[in-house]
Amino acid sequence: MALDAHPLAESMARLGRISPYFHMPIRDPAKGGGPAEGGWIGADELFLTDDARLRDLVTAFGESYWGSTNRHVAGSAFIIAYLTRLVWPVIGLYVQERRVPDVSLSNLVFHRTAGSFGNQIDATALTHPYFALLPDDPSATHPNAVVVKDEATLYIRLKQWLFDDNLAKVIEALNRAAQSSIKISQNAVAAACAQAFHRLYPVVEDPDAMVQKASVLFNDQTSLVYRQVTTEVINHQDKCGFFARRRGCCLAWRTGRVSGRANGYCSNCILVPEEKQDRLFRSVDDGGWRTLAPILPRVLPPYFPK
Repeated sequence: MALDAHPLAESMARLGRISPYFHMPIRDPAKGGGPAEGGWIGADELFLTDDARLRDLVTAFGESYWGSTNRHVAGSAFIIAYLTRLVWPVIGLYVQERRVPDVSLSNLVFHRTAGSFGNQIDATALTHPYFALLPDDPSATHPNAVVVKDEATLYIRLKQWLFDDNLAKVIEALNRAAQSSIKISQNAVAAACAQAFHRLYPVVEDPDAMVQKASVLFNDQTSLVYRQVTTEVINHQDKCGFFARRRGCCLAWRTGRVSGRANGYCSNCILVPEEKQDRLFRSVDDGGWRTLAPILPRVLPPYFPK
């Protein structure tokens, strides 16, 4: 089977039509370029085998993109970039397709390219198209599918592959190798998950069900993102949107390189008063708003006096 006809690749393609950030490619072995070829490196090798290389990569990224070599700022910039291409596809598949891709470190590869600040990552891909799904999924008999018994078990698999087998290890590695802040990294994970939910909110068939999934994730004591953000649906004029308020800061305000911020702060930053956050949320025009259903006038039966 060609990779573009693989059920996981088809799911990714559908999500990619919502936003390219929801799409994660799958490395095609037929085209070569395995983890040790053509600039590709396995995720577990990148994060777990060479602290000096990882530290240099994080420092170079912070200097290149945020103009800072401060270890906390550079670490924040690095993990934010890493999260967007990782978290969005996982949350997107979970909400829209009722599937979860295996994003364990052992199943991810990164492509490195030479730049003015040294080797930099410019692509993320799955090594194998493994994915979890429910028994009623049309692809339940596929050889790459891991069938789980119900929605609750699918959610547990999401936490295992995304948090336990990936991000918990990445956060620890970044702290060990580059002295990145664990608290800042954990909050960045929650913010990335919330951004994915925000972008999905206008396109999901059942927005209330999506909000419930988000609530479970952010209020689960066993989750890496437990109580890292608060979420709510905000109505504005003829539309509504799903927004999150962070209980942490990404440190973007410490650099002048980050544009689109209010006085240097993100709109949902813990350092921004809630009333101002509300105003900033209502001014957002990023495709995250859902049009409210019109309230039709009540039609009363005709009245015929006796």
